[in-house]
Amino acid sequence: MAALAATFGAGEAAQAAPRPSAVQWALQSSGFYAGKTMAEVAFARPRTHRLLGARPLRIGAHGFDVAELELALAWQGFPSGTIDGRFGPELRSALIRFQRASALHRDGVAGKTTFSRLRRQPRPSPIPLGWPLLALVGDAYGPRSARFHAGIDLPAQTGTAVIASAAGTITWAAPRDGWGNLVAVDHGRGVRTMYAHLATINVKVGQWVSGGTVLGRVGSTGDATGPHLHFEVRVHGAAIDPLRALVRLPAGWLSG
Repeated sequence: MAALAATFGAGEAAQAAPRPSAVQWALQSSGFYAGKTMAEVAFARPRTHRLLGARPLRIGAHGFDVAELELALAWQGFPSGTIDGRFGPELRSALIRFQRASALHRDGVAGKTTFSRLRRQPRPSPIPLGWPLLALVGDAYGPRSARFHAGIDLPAQTGTAVIASAAGTITWAAPRDGWGNLVAVDHGRGVRTMYAHLATINVKVGQWVSGGTVLGRVGSTGDATGPHLHFEVRVHGAAIDPLRALVRLPAGWLSG
Protein backbone atom coordinates (compact mmCIF):
# COMPACT_ATOMS: atom_id res chain seq x y z
CA MET A 1 0.00 0.00 0.00
CA ALA A 2 2.77 2.41 0.96
CA ALA A 3 4.59 1.61 -2.25
CA LEU A 4 1.48 2.38 -4.27
CA ALA A 5 1.02 5.63 -2.45
CA ALA A 6 4.62 6.57 -3.06
CA THR A 7 4.07 5.94 -6.77
CA PHE A 8 1.81 9.00 -6.78
CA GLY A 9 3.82 11.18 -4.44
CA ALA A 10 4.63 14.87 -4.58
CA GLY A 11 6.69 14.45 -7.71
CA GLU A 12 3.65 13.22 -9.73
CA ALA A 13 6.04 11.00 -11.70
CA ALA A 14 3.72 8.01 -11.88
CA GLN A 15 4.66 5.33 -14.37
CA ALA A 16 2.06 2.71 -13.35
CA ALA A 17 -1.60 2.81 -12.41
CA PRO A 18 -2.79 1.84 -8.91
CA ARG A 19 -4.09 -1.71 -8.87
CA PRO A 20 -7.91 -1.85 -8.43
CA SER A 21 -7.40 -4.45 -5.70
CA ALA A 22 -5.35 -1.93 -3.72
CA VAL A 23 -8.01 0.75 -4.23
CA GLN A 24 -10.64 -1.72 -3.07
CA TRP A 25 -8.52 -2.59 -0.06
CA ALA A 26 -8.18 1.08 0.85
CA LEU A 27 -11.93 1.57 0.71
CA GLN A 28 -12.78 -1.81 2.25
CA SER A 29 -10.47 -1.24 5.21
CA SER A 30 -12.48 1.91 5.91
CA GLY A 31 -15.80 0.06 5.83
CA PHE A 32 -16.83 0.87 2.25
CA TYR A 33 -18.38 -2.56 1.68
CA ALA A 34 -20.20 -2.47 5.01
CA GLY A 35 -22.65 0.06 3.61
CA LYS A 36 -21.07 3.15 5.13
CA THR A 37 -21.27 6.47 3.34
CA MET A 38 -18.36 8.01 1.50
CA ALA A 39 -18.03 10.48 4.40
CA GLU A 40 -16.98 7.54 6.58
CA VAL A 41 -14.65 6.14 3.97
CA ALA A 42 -12.56 8.10 1.49
CA PHE A 43 -13.18 11.55 2.95
CA ALA A 44 -12.63 10.98 6.65
CA ARG A 45 -9.77 8.52 7.13
CA PRO A 46 -6.08 9.44 7.30
CA ARG A 47 -4.12 7.94 4.40
CA THR A 48 -0.57 7.65 3.22
CA HIS A 49 -1.68 8.94 -0.18
CA ARG A 50 -3.61 12.04 -1.26
CA LEU A 51 -7.17 11.90 0.09
CA LEU A 52 -10.10 11.84 -2.29
CA GLY A 53 -11.62 15.30 -2.03
CA ALA A 54 -8.36 17.05 -1.10
CA ARG A 55 -8.10 18.65 -4.54
CA PRO A 56 -10.42 19.26 -7.50
CA LEU A 57 -10.04 16.55 -10.12
CA ARG A 58 -10.32 17.24 -13.82
CA ILE A 59 -9.19 15.73 -17.10
CA GLY A 60 -5.43 15.18 -17.13
CA ALA A 61 -5.16 14.44 -13.40
CA HIS A 62 -3.69 11.14 -12.20
CA GLY A 63 -3.08 9.51 -8.86
CA PHE A 64 -4.59 7.23 -6.25
CA ASP A 65 -7.38 9.73 -5.54
CA VAL A 66 -8.38 9.57 -9.21
CA ALA A 67 -8.66 5.78 -8.93
CA GLU A 68 -10.83 6.28 -5.84
CA LEU A 69 -13.00 8.69 -7.81
CA GLU A 70 -13.37 6.09 -10.55
CA LEU A 71 -14.44 3.47 -8.01
CA ALA A 72 -16.72 5.86 -6.11
CA LEU A 73 -18.51 6.85 -9.33
CA ALA A 74 -18.85 3.17 -10.27
CA TRP A 75 -20.49 2.38 -6.93
CA GLN A 76 -22.85 5.29 -7.58
CA GLY A 77 -23.80 3.57 -10.83
CA PHE A 78 -21.53 5.35 -13.31
CA PRO A 79 -18.52 3.15 -14.16
CA SER A 80 -15.99 4.62 -16.56
CA GLY A 81 -14.08 1.59 -17.79
CA THR A 82 -10.66 0.55 -16.58
CA ILE A 83 -9.80 1.71 -13.05
CA ASP A 84 -6.32 3.07 -13.70
CA GLY A 85 -5.99 6.31 -11.72
CA ARG A 86 -5.97 8.48 -14.84
CA PHE A 87 -8.59 11.14 -15.57
CA GLY A 88 -9.39 10.69 -19.25
CA PRO A 89 -12.43 11.25 -21.48
CA GLU A 90 -14.25 8.14 -20.23
CA LEU A 91 -14.03 9.25 -16.61
CA ARG A 92 -15.12 12.77 -17.55
CA SER A 93 -18.16 11.36 -19.36
CA ALA A 94 -19.10 9.22 -16.34
CA LEU A 95 -18.65 12.21 -14.04
CA ILE A 96 -20.89 14.41 -16.19
CA ARG A 97 -23.57 11.70 -16.20
CA PHE A 98 -23.37 11.53 -12.40
CA GLN A 99 -23.57 15.32 -12.16
CA ARG A 100 -26.60 15.35 -14.46
CA ALA A 101 -28.35 12.63 -12.42
CA SER A 102 -27.57 14.56 -9.23
CA ALA A 103 -28.83 17.90 -10.63
CA LEU A 104 -25.34 19.41 -10.36
CA HIS A 105 -23.52 21.77 -12.70
CA ARG A 106 -22.26 19.49 -15.49
CA ASP A 107 -18.70 20.72 -15.90
CA GLY A 108 -16.85 17.40 -15.75
CA VAL A 109 -14.79 18.58 -12.76
CA ALA A 110 -14.96 16.82 -9.40
CA GLY A 111 -15.08 19.63 -6.84
CA LYS A 112 -16.59 20.17 -3.40
CA THR A 113 -20.21 19.86 -4.48
CA THR A 114 -19.58 16.68 -6.45
CA PHE A 115 -17.62 15.14 -3.57
CA SER A 116 -20.49 16.04 -1.23
CA ARG A 117 -22.94 14.17 -3.44
CA LEU A 118 -20.60 11.18 -3.67
CA ARG A 119 -20.89 10.87 0.11
CA ARG A 120 -24.53 9.86 -0.25
CA GLN A 121 -25.77 6.31 -0.60
CA PRO A 122 -26.89 5.33 -4.12
CA ARG A 123 -30.64 5.62 -4.52
CA PRO A 124 -32.57 2.32 -4.27
CA SER A 125 -35.13 0.98 -6.69
CA PRO A 126 -38.59 2.38 -5.88
CA ILE A 127 -40.20 -0.90 -6.99
CA PRO A 128 -39.45 -4.54 -6.11
CA LEU A 129 -38.30 -6.76 -8.95
CA GLY A 130 -38.73 -10.46 -9.56
CA TRP A 131 -35.83 -12.72 -10.49
CA PRO A 132 -35.43 -13.06 -14.27
CA LEU A 133 -34.47 -16.69 -13.71
CA LEU A 134 -33.74 -18.79 -10.66
CA ALA A 135 -30.00 -19.38 -10.38
CA LEU A 136 -27.17 -18.77 -7.97
CA VAL A 137 -25.28 -15.57 -8.67
CA GLY A 138 -22.03 -16.14 -10.53
CA ASP A 139 -20.18 -12.84 -10.84
CA ALA A 140 -21.62 -10.28 -8.45
CA TYR A 141 -22.04 -6.51 -8.80
CA GLY A 142 -18.82 -4.67 -8.05
CA PRO A 143 -15.13 -4.49 -9.00
CA ARG A 144 -13.93 -7.26 -11.29
CA SER A 145 -10.29 -7.32 -12.29
CA ALA A 146 -9.43 -3.79 -13.50
CA ARG A 147 -13.04 -2.85 -14.27
CA PHE A 148 -16.44 -2.62 -12.57
CA HIS A 149 -19.16 -5.21 -13.17
CA ALA A 150 -22.38 -3.18 -13.24
CA GLY A 151 -24.77 -6.13 -12.92
CA ILE A 152 -24.95 -9.75 -11.82
CA ASP A 153 -24.34 -12.90 -13.85
CA LEU A 154 -26.80 -15.77 -13.51
CA PRO A 155 -25.35 -18.96 -15.02
CA ALA A 156 -27.91 -21.25 -16.64
CA GLN A 157 -28.20 -23.74 -19.45
CA THR A 158 -28.57 -22.43 -22.98
CA GLY A 159 -32.24 -22.03 -23.80
CA THR A 160 -33.41 -21.35 -20.23
CA ALA A 161 -36.32 -18.90 -20.25
CA VAL A 162 -35.55 -15.33 -19.14
CA ILE A 163 -38.58 -13.45 -17.82
CA ALA A 164 -39.38 -9.79 -17.23
CA SER A 165 -38.76 -8.73 -13.63
CA ALA A 166 -41.82 -6.46 -13.67
CA ALA A 167 -44.33 -4.99 -16.08
CA GLY A 168 -43.04 -2.42 -18.54
CA THR A 169 -42.32 -1.38 -22.10
CA ILE A 170 -39.57 -2.87 -24.26
CA THR A 171 -37.09 -0.13 -25.21
CA TRP A 172 -34.38 -2.32 -26.78
CA ALA A 173 -34.55 -5.78 -28.35
CA ALA A 174 -31.55 -6.40 -30.62
CA PRO A 175 -27.80 -7.13 -30.58
CA ARG A 176 -25.65 -4.45 -28.93
CA ASP A 177 -21.86 -4.64 -28.96
CA GLY A 178 -20.44 -6.75 -26.12
CA TRP A 179 -23.89 -7.26 -24.63
CA GLY A 180 -24.80 -9.63 -27.45
CA ASN A 181 -28.56 -10.01 -27.83
CA LEU A 182 -29.99 -7.50 -25.36
CA VAL A 183 -33.47 -6.69 -24.09
CA ALA A 184 -34.17 -3.55 -22.03
CA VAL A 185 -37.44 -2.89 -20.24
CA ASP A 186 -38.66 0.48 -18.93
CA HIS A 187 -40.76 -0.12 -15.81
CA GLY A 188 -41.58 3.52 -15.09
CA ARG A 189 -40.57 5.55 -12.02
CA GLY A 190 -37.07 5.76 -13.48
CA VAL A 191 -36.43 2.00 -13.30
CA ARG A 192 -35.04 0.05 -16.23
CA THR A 193 -33.83 -3.56 -16.40
CA MET A 194 -31.43 -5.08 -18.94
CA TYR A 195 -31.02 -8.71 -19.99
CA ALA A 196 -27.87 -9.53 -21.97
CA HIS A 197 -26.13 -12.38 -23.85
CA LEU A 198 -29.47 -13.91 -24.90
CA ALA A 199 -29.55 -16.71 -27.45
CA THR A 200 -32.91 -15.56 -28.79
CA ILE A 201 -35.20 -12.57 -28.29
CA ASN A 202 -38.98 -13.04 -28.03
CA VAL A 203 -40.16 -9.41 -27.82
CA LYS A 204 -40.14 -6.21 -29.88
CA VAL A 205 -39.43 -2.56 -29.14
CA GLY A 206 -42.57 -0.73 -28.04
CA GLN A 207 -44.25 -3.90 -26.78
CA TRP A 208 -45.80 -3.77 -23.31
CA VAL A 209 -45.07 -6.84 -21.21
CA SER A 210 -46.34 -8.02 -17.87
CA GLY A 211 -44.04 -9.33 -15.17
CA GLY A 212 -43.12 -12.92 -15.93
CA THR A 213 -43.31 -12.55 -19.71
CA VAL A 214 -40.60 -14.58 -21.46
CA LEU A 215 -38.26 -12.03 -23.03
CA GLY A 216 -35.83 -14.50 -24.55
CA ARG A 217 -33.60 -17.46 -23.82
CA VAL A 218 -30.22 -17.75 -22.10
CA GLY A 219 -27.25 -17.81 -24.45
CA SER A 220 -23.65 -16.69 -24.75
CA THR A 221 -23.80 -13.99 -27.42
CA GLY A 222 -21.53 -10.96 -27.25
CA ASP A 223 -18.62 -10.94 -24.81
CA ALA A 224 -19.54 -14.07 -22.87
CA THR A 225 -17.38 -17.06 -21.99
CA GLY A 226 -20.33 -19.38 -21.44
CA PRO A 227 -24.13 -19.43 -21.21
CA HIS A 228 -25.45 -17.04 -18.59
CA LEU A 229 -27.73 -14.05 -18.14
CA HIS A 230 -26.10 -10.71 -17.42
CA PHE A 231 -28.77 -8.73 -15.56
CA GLU A 232 -28.64 -5.01 -14.75
CA VAL A 233 -30.94 -2.60 -12.95
CA ARG A 234 -30.79 1.13 -13.64
CA VAL A 235 -32.50 3.79 -11.51
CA HIS A 236 -32.66 7.19 -13.22
CA GLY A 237 -29.74 6.13 -15.39
CA ALA A 238 -27.53 4.84 -12.56
CA ALA A 239 -26.68 1.16 -12.29
CA ILE A 240 -27.46 -0.31 -8.87
CA ASP A 241 -26.75 -3.70 -7.35
CA PRO A 242 -29.65 -5.85 -8.61
CA LEU A 243 -29.65 -7.76 -5.32
CA ARG A 244 -30.86 -4.56 -3.64
CA ALA A 245 -33.95 -4.57 -5.87
CA LEU A 246 -34.72 -8.27 -6.36
CA VAL A 247 -37.23 -9.81 -3.95
CA ARG A 248 -35.77 -12.05 -1.29
CA LEU A 249 -36.34 -15.72 -1.94
CA PRO A 250 -36.83 -18.48 0.67
CA ALA A 251 -33.75 -20.57 1.35
CA GLY A 252 -33.31 -23.36 -1.15
CA TRP A 253 -35.18 -21.71 -4.01
CA LEU A 254 -32.02 -20.98 -5.97
CA SER A 255 -30.18 -23.84 -7.62
CA GLY A 256 -26.71 -23.97 -9.05
